[in-house]
Amino acid sequence: WHITMTPDRGTCDVKPKLVGLLSYPCRPLRRCMATLRGRLPLRPALRKRLRSAAVAAVFPALWTLVDGYALAGSEAWKVWLDRFGHDDFVYPDWILAQKERCTCQGVKCFEDGRPANGLGSTDFTWCSTKAFLLSHMPAFDLHFLPPSVSIAGESMLDDNIAFALMAWNASSLHPKPPISVAMAYLLPYATFHESRANWRPLFFAKYFNLASAKQTSKAVVDALIAGNVHMMNWTANTWAASPANSHGGAYLLGPFAPGSTPPVLAPFDFVAYGYGSCTGWANILASALKAVGVPARAVGAPCWNTGNFAGLATANPNVSRCWNGGLPKSPGDSNANDHTWVEYWDNQASEWRFLDVATNSSSEDTWFCEKYSEGCTCTSNAGKASQDHEILAITWALPGGDPEVHGGPVIDVAKALFLTTGEPVTPLVWSPRLRSPLGEAITRAGLRVVNRTAFYVCRGGSPPVSFIQPRQNTISEYYGL
Repeated sequence: WHITMTPDRGTCDVKPKLVGLLSYPCRPLRRCMATLRGRLPLRPALRKRLRSAAVAAVFPALWTLVDGYALAGSEAWKVWLDRFGHDDFVYPDWILAQKERCTCQGVKCFEDGRPANGLGSTDFTWCSTKAFLLSHMPAFDLHFLPPSVSIAGESMLDDNIAFALMAWNASSLHPKPPISVAMAYLLPYATFHESRANWRPLFFAKYFNLASAKQTSKAVVDALIAGNVHMMNWTANTWAASPANSHGGAYLLGPFAPGSTPPVLAPFDFVAYGYGSCTGWANILASALKAVGVPARAVGAPCWNTGNFAGLATANPNVSRCWNGGLPKSPGDSNANDHTWVEYWDNQASEWRFLDVATNSSSEDTWFCEKYSEGCTCTSNAGKASQDHEILAITWALPGGDPEVHGGPVIDVAKALFLTTGEPVTPLVWSPRLRSPLGEAITRAGLRVVNRTAFYVCRGGSPPVSFIQPRQNTISEYYGL
């Protein structure tokens, strides 16, 4: 292939020839190759020839670019899954090449000897993603994560990076989500303090075929949940190398089971039990979207401003009980007054969209919001959101991040999530007494949320005036308006 580049215009022209002569620096080449996704159907023999060519010695990243960018958008992802599910599975060569160029000392990573800038990176690479994870993951995860599914991986963290890169490069989404959004909402391997399990490789293998040709986030969402929720047909979604490649029997995940968190919280909890409440559903749907390249997050109201729980905590003691497991009820009924759903990044509108769980509709007209228009209706649960009844989205971003990217201010739960009584609370209302084996309270540790109240609250209502200090902040400061 002969590649002619005009770096100052960011353009390039590709013609099939016997010699591929590349004479420009790596960074403009990376931009050029990124524009050619799906348009370079290189045969394996030619890829090997390029890989061994002398030009590869001049441009160390060439192989990464050719295999990672030029083949993306085609069906190369199926080749990347060769031997997946077996003990001899290894990552694709282009991922191994990126991995070899990255070294980490503690939580600091270096690519080719240069510091890798996680959240501030302009590239979604092995080193930039690992730098982000190490500097943003909960501290207790730094000491242990489950083993890798590949003999080339050191732990689940490597798998999480490798399969996130596969989804990112193979995705047909156009335009791509911003790197800052992908880092915080596509890359994370966990939502809450659920059990750590290596779900991403299997979810990519099972679900990417449903999303591979879709150019919009909404189309991906519709593909996963259409037909009475395609992704819930666990046995029907498989991959070529699977030894269980048989559709003789069906294991259908579901139904919606209120009051089942706990025990159903992590994605594989849902798979094992076969059902889940809103929180279990939100976690598995958000995880499936991330696995196929769509940034997504769980969002919810830990305590609706309704019924016995309405009003401020200073006037109603039931509000505190609501944030701490709810009120006792009869067996089979939920103790809490919360709800969790999913938000995903709309790559066409460049903003966050939401949908309810356990549904085959991606509409924003939901039971908890009714008809959304610059806010939910004033009679809906979400429209009544207020102080002590906030709507919060889980994030791995750090406080001080761009509200335009995150959809509101980022809050460190351990430092800034309090009721009007001054009581510290956690969005993990189903596990308010979570502690480490050593007795350390961790239900607030390592958790950050985006205050999404301003997005959902009824615009015709009279929202309370503060988040932490009710008599000092203004409405605009509280909601970040």
